[in-house]
Amino acid sequence: MNRIMRRVVGVVATAALAPILLSATAQADPGPVYFSVGSINCAIAADGTVGCDFGYPTRLQYSFLPFPFSVNDIVIDQPWLPAHPTFGSGAAFTLPDGNPSLDSVKTGSGQWGPFIEYAGSRCAAGFHGSFGCQSKGRAFTAYSGTISA
Repeated sequence: MNRIMRRVVGVVATAALAPILLSATAQADPGPVYFSVGSINCAIAADGTVGCDFGYPTRLQYSFLPFPFSVNDIVIDQPWLPAHPTFGSGAAFTLPDGNPSLDSVKTGSGQWGPFIEYAGSRCAAGFHGSFGCQSKGRAFTAYSGTISA
């Protein structure tokens, strides 16, 4: 009887812990979280820095003031600096085999689509294919071939 009781307690304990053990996130903390939305590949670092690589040269504008040339990436890394390109060579925010979809790492769903919140930053898919990120009091939005920061 004592042996049966131990088995029952073990099964109940396993069943109670299963949701906790099986609900692990797709990536281990405290490293960056990588994700993609269409051709945009992004990463959010543990310090809240957000960076995205665009699959093609994209126009950049600041409050409707156009930047004189196209950029391939954008980053929010300082609270005193607006979102800006890094002008780096290569795809710094893209994993070698490609980033997982935002749907697979999302922390919630908003009115227009999935979003992820990590390290005080938030990135979300938006209305009609737009995409945007907010971090450190700054933000950018990408829509129809233009980044607005």
